Amino acid sequence: MLLTMVLFGLMSPFSKDAMNSGLTGPQLATLRICGGTLLFWLSSLFLPWHHVSRRDLLRLAVASIFGVVLSQGGLIMGISRTSPINATMEITAQPIYVLVLAAIILHERITPRKAAGVLLGFAGAATLVLMNTGKGGPQASIVGDLMVLGSQVAFALYLTMFLPLIRRLDPLTFNRWMFTFGSLLLLPFTAADMVQLDWSAVSTRTWAEVAYIIVCCTFICFLLVVYSQRRLPSTVVSSYNYIQPVVTVVASLMMGLAVLQWQHVLAAALIFTGVWLVIHARKAT
Repeated sequence: MLLTMVLFGLMSPFSKDAMNSGLTGPQLATLRICGGTLLFWLSSLFLPWHHVSRRDLLRLAVASIFGVVLSQGGLIMGISRTSPINATMEITAQPIYVLVLAAIILHERITPRKAAGVLLGFAGAATLVLMNTGKGGPQASIVGDLMVLGSQVAFALYLTMFLPLIRRLDPLTFNRWMFTFGSLLLLPFTAADMVQLDWSAVSTRTWAEVAYIIVCCTFICFLLVVYSQRRLPSTVVSSYNYIQPVVTVVASLMMGLAVLQWQHVLAAALIFTGVWLVIHARKAT
């Protein structure tokens, strides 16, 4: 999950830059989801094939609505309509939704340590975001904010509702079918945008960003997330979401886009303390 969030932490700025360079939200979402589907199927050619029952295929089709179409497609389309700062703030709220939904759906007990960890992580992530609230505000819109917010609620539902299925199927089989159904559900809504895409006009830099989003933020990250979900509670998996703002700040510092301040150190300490509390909370129960 740590590696997943390090890779995923660069998706928001890369996505925003790609969409500022000519791609639309529906086009990038389609390239990402369909590209991920292709990689999952290609990988299956080199590994043992596992049978999936018709009942599980139906469950995977429903899972794709929450785990792919609404969460991943909605996230990219939301980023296209808001600022990366707003999107990051809304993404960091996901563990709160997972904590509540896991208690309702999976009957996971909300211990004081787990609740404290989630709140500490949120405070740290909020500190990072609020340090830069004066930058890029005009890019934001209520529609984009709501789309990003909705994508996080959808992913929280996916993490909690389909945990038994995730733990029963191997990561590659699960993702291959979930992304296949997700592509089939998404394409009818984005086909018109894809027809209008001028492939030759897309720059090499933009294609490199798209490739990173498909390979790292989709193929690798989703395999790692499912692998982690088979071994960790949903609240622990979701708590790592707080690491994304840290990755964004570190990347900005390395690129000379920001100067290290004491608030960065404080926020990082809060985030990692919060994640540690959530991870170790189950050991105390």
